[in-house]
Amino acid sequence: MADKRADQLKEITERLEQGVKDIFTSEMYTKYLLTMSKFHNYSFNNTLLIAMQRPDATLVAGYNAWKNKFNRYVKKGEKGIQIIAPAPVKEREEREKIDKDTGLTVLNESGEPEIEVVERVIPRFRVTTVFDYAQTDGEPLPTLEVNELTARVKDYTLLKEAIEQVSPVPIRFGEIEGNAKGYYSHVDKEICVRADMGESQTIKTMIHEVAHAMLHDSDQMKQRGEEKDQLTKETEAESIAFTVCSALGVDTSDYSFPYVASWASGKELKELKDSMDTIRLTAADFLEKLETAVAERSVERMTAMEYAEKLIADKERDKTVFDNSQRNLIVNFAYKLDDRAATEELANNLAAAVAAENTEEINRLMWEAEEKIESLPDGMIGLSEMHEYGYLKDDVLPLTKEGAREWHRLGERIYPLFQDGTAGDFASQEEIEQHDGIFGIKADAWSAILLEKNEEYLEDEYSRPDAALTVISREQALRLFDEGKQIYLIRISPWPVLVTGREEIERGSDYFQIAKEDLEKDKQKTMENGEKAPVEKLAVDLDDFAFDFDFYHYKDSVEDREQAVEALKEQIQAGDVQPIREWLQAAVEESEGESAEKAAELITRLDALVKEQKLLSGREKQFGIYQITARDPEHDYRFMNLDFVKRHGMEVNRADYELVYTEPLTEKDTLEAIYERFNIQRPTDFTGHSLSVSDVVVLNDGKSIKACYVDSIGFAELPDFFKERKMDLKKETILDEQLQEIEIFDKPGLFSNSRLRDEDVPDGLYRYDLRGSDYDPGQPILVEKTVIVNHAASVLMAEELDLGADGRLELGEEGLNFTGGLLTVREFMKEQEEKNNGLLHGDSDHITVEGHVGTWYVVDETEVGGEKFFLLEHEEYGDEAACVAVNEQGKLVAEDLWNGFDEDFQDAVKEYFAEKNPASQKEEQAVPVVEKSRTDDSDVPVYYESFGYAAENGEVDLYRISRQLNEECRNAIEEAIADNFDGMNLADDATKSVVEQFGMERMGYILAYTLNYNNHDGRYSHSNKEWADTTCKGERGSNIRTDWIVRSHPTVLNGFVDMYRKELAAEQQREPEKPFVQQFYVVTDLQTNPMKIEKFGNLDDAMSCYQQVPNFHLKALGVEKTPDPLPGSLDIVQCKNGIDTIVEDYKKVPGWDNPYIQNHVVALVAEALKVQDVAVAYEINDGYFNIQTSEDGYDYTLYNKDFTVMDGGIIEVDGYRPVQEMMEEVLAEHGHSVSECGVISTAYLQEQSYRAETQRAEAMKEKLAAEKPAPEANISFYVAECAEFPVMGEFHDNLTLEQALEIYDKIPAERMNGIDEYAAGIVQEIFKQKLNGMSSQRIASHLNELGVLPPNEYKRANGFNYTCGFQAGLNQKWTVVSVNRILKNESYTGTLIQGKRRKINYKVKKSHDVGSENWIRVEDAHDAIISKGEFQQVQQLLELDTRTAPSQTTVYPLSGFLRCADCGQNMIRRTVTKNGKKYQYYHCSTYKNGGGCTPHMINSEKLTESVLAAIRHQVTLLVEAEKVLSNAELASGEQIGIKILDSQITALEAELERYSNLKIRLYQDLCDDVVSREEYGEMNTRFAQKIKEAQDKIQEIREKKQEALKHDTLLPTWLEEFKQYEHIKTLERRVVVELIDHIDVHSKTEIEIHFCFEDELHSITEKFMEYQAHHGNEVAEE
Repeated sequence: MADKRADQLKEITERLEQGVKDIFTSEMYTKYLLTMSKFHNYSFNNTLLIAMQRPDATLVAGYNAWKNKFNRYVKKGEKGIQIIAPAPVKEREEREKIDKDTGLTVLNESGEPEIEVVERVIPRFRVTTVFDYAQTDGEPLPTLEVNELTARVKDYTLLKEAIEQVSPVPIRFGEIEGNAKGYYSHVDKEICVRADMGESQTIKTMIHEVAHAMLHDSDQMKQRGEEKDQLTKETEAESIAFTVCSALGVDTSDYSFPYVASWASGKELKELKDSMDTIRLTAADFLEKLETAVAERSVERMTAMEYAEKLIADKERDKTVFDNSQRNLIVNFAYKLDDRAATEELANNLAAAVAAENTEEINRLMWEAEEKIESLPDGMIGLSEMHEYGYLKDDVLPLTKEGAREWHRLGERIYPLFQDGTAGDFASQEEIEQHDGIFGIKADAWSAILLEKNEEYLEDEYSRPDAALTVISREQALRLFDEGKQIYLIRISPWPVLVTGREEIERGSDYFQIAKEDLEKDKQKTMENGEKAPVEKLAVDLDDFAFDFDFYHYKDSVEDREQAVEALKEQIQAGDVQPIREWLQAAVEESEGESAEKAAELITRLDALVKEQKLLSGREKQFGIYQITARDPEHDYRFMNLDFVKRHGMEVNRADYELVYTEPLTEKDTLEAIYERFNIQRPTDFTGHSLSVSDVVVLNDGKSIKACYVDSIGFAELPDFFKERKMDLKKETILDEQLQEIEIFDKPGLFSNSRLRDEDVPDGLYRYDLRGSDYDPGQPILVEKTVIVNHAASVLMAEELDLGADGRLELGEEGLNFTGGLLTVREFMKEQEEKNNGLLHGDSDHITVEGHVGTWYVVDETEVGGEKFFLLEHEEYGDEAACVAVNEQGKLVAEDLWNGFDEDFQDAVKEYFAEKNPASQKEEQAVPVVEKSRTDDSDVPVYYESFGYAAENGEVDLYRISRQLNEECRNAIEEAIADNFDGMNLADDATKSVVEQFGMERMGYILAYTLNYNNHDGRYSHSNKEWADTTCKGERGSNIRTDWIVRSHPTVLNGFVDMYRKELAAEQQREPEKPFVQQFYVVTDLQTNPMKIEKFGNLDDAMSCYQQVPNFHLKALGVEKTPDPLPGSLDIVQCKNGIDTIVEDYKKVPGWDNPYIQNHVVALVAEALKVQDVAVAYEINDGYFNIQTSEDGYDYTLYNKDFTVMDGGIIEVDGYRPVQEMMEEVLAEHGHSVSECGVISTAYLQEQSYRAETQRAEAMKEKLAAEKPAPEANISFYVAECAEFPVMGEFHDNLTLEQALEIYDKIPAERMNGIDEYAAGIVQEIFKQKLNGMSSQRIASHLNELGVLPPNEYKRANGFNYTCGFQAGLNQKWTVVSVNRILKNESYTGTLIQGKRRKINYKVKKSHDVGSENWIRVEDAHDAIISKGEFQQVQQLLELDTRTAPSQTTVYPLSGFLRCADCGQNMIRRTVTKNGKKYQYYHCSTYKNGGGCTPHMINSEKLTESVLAAIRHQVTLLVEAEKVLSNAELASGEQIGIKILDSQITALEAELERYSNLKIRLYQDLCDDVVSREEYGEMNTRFAQKIKEAQDKIQEIREKKQEALKHDTLLPTWLEEFKQYEHIKTLERRVVVELIDHIDVHSKTEIEIHFCFEDELHSITEKFMEYQAHHGNEVAEE
């Protein structure tokens, strides 16, 4: 793997080098170099200063340089960059003159040194100001063209998060001045990336800047002693970005090649070549970390259902095979009950029963599990969904809204549940509708219901009514209860429960029960007062208005409200309404808002009531016109004829109408005259619409009243028009439910928080469920057909959604959009129908176009051949995308139009008209059009059963294929009619193309289906309707599929049906062809004599029999042909050496190689062989071989002659590959061939292998049992060539003293106590990897991958004698045990340990382990290769580490260090997915296991950042403290250490005093009865404990102080451990182990970090803060 990665990176960097070289051949490079030569090459220090002040700086020059050299000017207000410029000073000085030749002082005549005046240059520096290119304006500089990257990146979000995780510093996204894409800040230690870039540009820039942070951080370079100029830095960063991106499949060459060239010092690419090793190594390290981060972020947590599926998979691996019903039961059990223990018990018991083939036990277990599932009150929701919702108590059982409605209707108390874990009061029907969450029914109430259902009740518990009961509404129940009638709840128990209070009705279901006798009496009373009912209602409303309008006046003038209502009723009935009307009119004029509106409404009602009373009183002749104004969606028959009303189960009723006009009736006012008058010469005071269908005319001739319905033709009398509408006890249909408008990937739909069912969905809409994430079930992330767990919502769509092969559609961030208002389902369907039927116009927008994403709008229109065509532009991409052209119906006519209605459009329109009307084509040479090949689906049968039947019988695929073909057949029929109808007649072969493609059966089914749906249409003949009624066995009523209804003109379609029926009759009269095959046979073993042969009438039964015969038999399947002209038989498939093979003898016999044999026998057999399960065993030269099909391909095993497993594995296969081919590959790899294989029984091989394994296990058990321990002990010795590393050289243990001395003398002295450098290096590497977070298993695997020999093999390879008690077989590898043995060996620290084992006695050689407290230990007995500190840290890690992170090589840095602040238990890590992103969290293990604690959930990434920041802060503070305290020379190291200890003692003494005072005060509180005796006892114990802890700590520190004074202790050594992490960038396992004791997590925003040496840290930081407070100015100056 490593070699492959190295080769890949080498190829990428070579491609980079060549790409950059190509840049230098371009003309622009010369201009670019000329300009770049004018810029100063700044020193390393100045480069750092520039980067610190302006990280995004590119080209820098002084103010005058920009002006004079580049014709650019610094922008006004720009702040300059301060750098250091040389400013040397010349000085004169006198000195002795030196002879150049001799180097001696020159003397003058008097013998004294000769003096001369010389001038020298003294280096000085001054601060000067420069400006970046982005701070200037003027002539543009010539550049090497760098193209912005715009490509999309696969898994962009995941990759982006992974880079942020890998980055050693935080990455921030935001605005950046100038043209820079990003920069790394050396001061702030962060990366900033421009936020508005494309995906590939963002990823490349992030990697570029992370490379800077990894390689070019100024502090790190200074520590490493490195110096690199800016050319090298940019070359390395961009080259690494290019290399990593290329490895990830992201091409950045258009950007990277010019960029690297622009930073090169010349065509030789010195910087690139010198840094090539750095680039490749860094890129490889980056990719490895990135892959780890991506894998880590891909882990998801396991749900209840996933746990069940895991249990099933585990059992399947144990060779226990459940059937589908058993698997579904286990998963459903887990989801519904959310009880892992019970689920596991069910799976274990069921697996055991299946293995034992105990059918009775299997049935019992399944029945009991189903009973528990069905015992829940709502089958659509389980306890797991309630728990994930947030309600964790077990006092209620969950209900969906539908379930809540149902049980509320049945009289049960229903409680709304909330996500904070609380429940509301029992809810009314209205409150149920308003609550968007889930509901609950009390568990004890449900237990009582179950007892009632099982008839486990006593009759005495119920007040059983004597009379028969009938159902009434809630309103009736309230009224009759107030009148003193007995009202009963509707219950599932045999006897209803008597209502005892009005609240039970107000908050109860919609329906109740009452004695039929009481209801009949109430109806009689209502009928007697029917005429007064509207008057009474109006009187009550008038009284309520008066009360609200002027409360004080009402209270002063009305004593009894009931008498006031009666007075108003009498006044209205007497017709004396004028005073009332005037009072209301005054209220309208004097008031405003709701009061004025209410008064105006009452005036309207008063006038209408008076009019209707006059019309219906019978005293004078009148006629009135009623029109539908209040359109109840359930009874919307406005402008529809009576036939429509009856067909839709409606009734015409006064409740749907308003009286809009009345007038005296004369002899001329017949119904026809009234109709004509109110359509042609309408009266001026008539405000309704023209008299139309659905209006009602009421005639009162003074003797009787007659209501007449305006029908399509004439009038129809309505005898029941004024009768009260019958109560509809059905629940309100979904059509009237208001839902929220949405779009899913731009397709319109409706959103419901409730769970919708298919049976509730109207035809023409498609229902889907939205799945919520595990972390937030209310946040939809996926669209699926049906969701059981994490159901977030249901949606109704106007169009079908493509859910793909896996049946789900990921929403992402853009998939689901809420578009605004609320619509009823009925309104939505009507709106969609209008859109579908509407024609486009010049202002149309939001148009969807077939085959194109997004929406379009009209930009131009034209007319060709009498039809309009529209040019559409994309609403998102505008002129960046080509236009398309459509017709008025929105059908696509032309695409890829860049020049409006150009020649391409003209050609497309010609084709459009040619396809629409082939007969009108001109006789000129036509351009041949290649038609789309048509598939032959004529042999696919029509599937008549329901989906439920298909699901139960495993025929869902057949069901779906048939339904799809039905729709395609409908389309083909419509196309055939359009193509073959010339306006008068259908062509004779109009049905031919449909029959050829779909067959007679499906075509007839669709035609009959259509006629049944349109049975009311008189344009279809009676005989065709009768034929359809007897032919179609499809769905009826509400399940009608409108997409199967042929939409051609009824008259033409009727003729098409006639043609089909004639052809059908002709086909039925034809003599059927005689089949070629008479029967099939199966030979179970060709080698037996006589052969056993079974015969079958069809291929399916024969194939089933053949496949049941074991493959080690020589079996065959064949065909017997019909005797005409001659009988005969041939084998079609034979099993040869365990492999089923098609026999091609039929091709050699005349007459057999025919289409029937090929298509209906051989092809079907070949297909069956492809999908069958194969299991075959063979005997080979040196053992046995077994191969069988598995879920991913083939599973094989190799055994030796004694049936021991030698090798095996799974070969993954994409698609189909024959077992013969796989056998050849596997056997060849192990040095065998198929020719040497002899087939044997698979069962025999498995039985022998099991028996051999059992025998080996028994033998081992006997061997262990024979080794009995003896009571007496004796000391044993060992001899090691290398004492520091006993397993490095020659080693012998478990010896007597005499044996040890003898062996010791035999080993050469020069080999004793010599450290083996190679082996020591391996040991050090093992400790290093452990400290870096690797698990012992991963270390062992890593050493094996590198080919490092384990200790035993290493000794053998070097020729050492080696005897050891824990030796195993030959050719060993590193294991967890061998790694841990090294990690726990204290001898590597220089400590010699003897006496670990003792012999039982001198007579017995066996020995036993001795406790560590009794070992013989000698400190510093030899050189150490591992420090004691490192050893102790590793021992701590061995206690903490439990497992390696999934898909990781190391343990998570904080694993084992996080504790819940409340319960003290460990925090555990989990991964959740939300909106396609993965997040890691820690949460309390007690909460996870249901122990009662709260989650304490905290984000892993934020936690890591916080811990890292805390470490940096702590280290910075300590470093500053040490500097200040040292510079200030406060005291010697000894004094500082002593003062720290003194400050600790002072703090503890203060704590001791505080708790002593609290204890005294507590006793006073007890005396004053402030606290109870129990509280006193508890708190007194706690205070006493605190006092003791403080006293013990003070004593411990005082002893430490005495020790420090004795040994002259300087500054604490632990300071150095902290200081080494002063510049830490990432949180590693080793850092956590060294610095942190543990971390308490209080909440998602609060943690408490407990550092190692916490008391010492507190003391020194406290001292530093104290010093700062007194010497703040001095510290600032320093």
